[in-house]
Amino acid sequence: MSLKNQIYLFFALLLTFVLLAGCSQPAAVIPIATQTSTDEAADTATETAQTIWQVTDAGPLQFNPGTTFMQTPGDLKPYTAIRFTVSALQGQQVSMWLTTEPASAEAPLATLTIMDASGTILTSEPLTYWSQVLPVNQTYTVEIKSLAKEELLYSYRIEIPAETVDPASGAVYEPIDLSVCQLLQQEMTTALNKEVYPEPYAPFLDAVGREAGQGCRLTAAGTGAEFSDPRSVVNTLISTVGTGWTQAQDYAADGVTGSAAGLYRDMGLMLIKVNWKPEMGVECPADQPLDACGLSPEQKIYSVEVTTAQNTADFSMDGRWVDANTGFTLELYQNWKQVYGQHVVVVQDGSKIDSLEASINGWIKGKVATVQFQSSFTDQPGTAEITYIDFNTIQWKIITAPAGEFYLPLEATLSRTAE
Repeated sequence: MSLKNQIYLFFALLLTFVLLAGCSQPAAVIPIATQTSTDEAADTATETAQTIWQVTDAGPLQFNPGTTFMQTPGDLKPYTAIRFTVSALQGQQVSMWLTTEPASAEAPLATLTIMDASGTILTSEPLTYWSQVLPVNQTYTVEIKSLAKEELLYSYRIEIPAETVDPASGAVYEPIDLSVCQLLQQEMTTALNKEVYPEPYAPFLDAVGREAGQGCRLTAAGTGAEFSDPRSVVNTLISTVGTGWTQAQDYAADGVTGSAAGLYRDMGLMLIKVNWKPEMGVECPADQPLDACGLSPEQKIYSVEVTTAQNTADFSMDGRWVDANTGFTLELYQNWKQVYGQHVVVVQDGSKIDSLEASINGWIKGKVATVQFQSSFTDQPGTAEITYIDFNTIQWKIITAPAGEFYLPLEATLSRTAE
């Protein structure tokens, strides 16, 4: 074989060896990153890097003298927050609202974070409304955080009425059904011939009964040119929105610049308040009553509010109750907090029957009804307490005995019986 042929053979064998070696090795896997994966990774990295909130400390909120609410606007950039403190007293109901511009129907673009004095977070996010009766005097820390990816405007509103309630009764009312709230809104709109703004879930404060919770709040506004005086507006609402409800006399109030009323039905309570104040910029002498200020009807700015809620009491004194030892019987009915009915007691082998229709009438506070009772043997009333023990048991105790003859027992334990 010639030298030339030997060289050709050498290169042929070398090429065959290389090709065989390449076939014996697995092909390298090259990952292909799609644009979507890259974008998601970038977004995640960006969000992770920006979860350190830039918080501006605005210090304590300061209410103007004589006011119980305030509203403050502001703006926030993404991943920023503003922090301030709010102080209130034990038994005061503190309520906060947060709205944004632009608004979002899908998810809030900002949230409230509320912490107590110990730093414990009281809220879950996202949250745009919060209301609570304070168990103790306390200073809260409030943060408004942006959840948006662009700059937004916000409006923060807070209400702290001056009245206090029993903290243990701070959540005994709940909102009425939405359909009922809407029906009351329609009736109020027709009665006043004014636009009525509804809040199906708003703070409810019963300052007379010293209880609170949440309810349906309806508000309207106008001037003295549209409303003659507060009491007339209240009476109009009682005869329209309050049709079928019973007035609670303890809730009626009248003054120069306002009137109020309370009505009840079943376990519901309706509070009506109408007030006016001078138009902004109008100054009246501090040593004169406002009605002597010489204001024109247009300078009297009216606010009309109807708030309705359902008491969440988990018991009722409705029913027929009998003391097995003496036969002393009470037929009781409960309407909201009013308890009324009649009694029967037979003594001296049937020679004395103390019985009178509509002989019991009073009001419940907690689980104790303080009632006035009337014996059929005297025209002088007495006072008793009826205490709810459980579904099947109540206790009767006379606090003030009536003058004259009567046969109702001083104390008794009664059990619920079938009707």
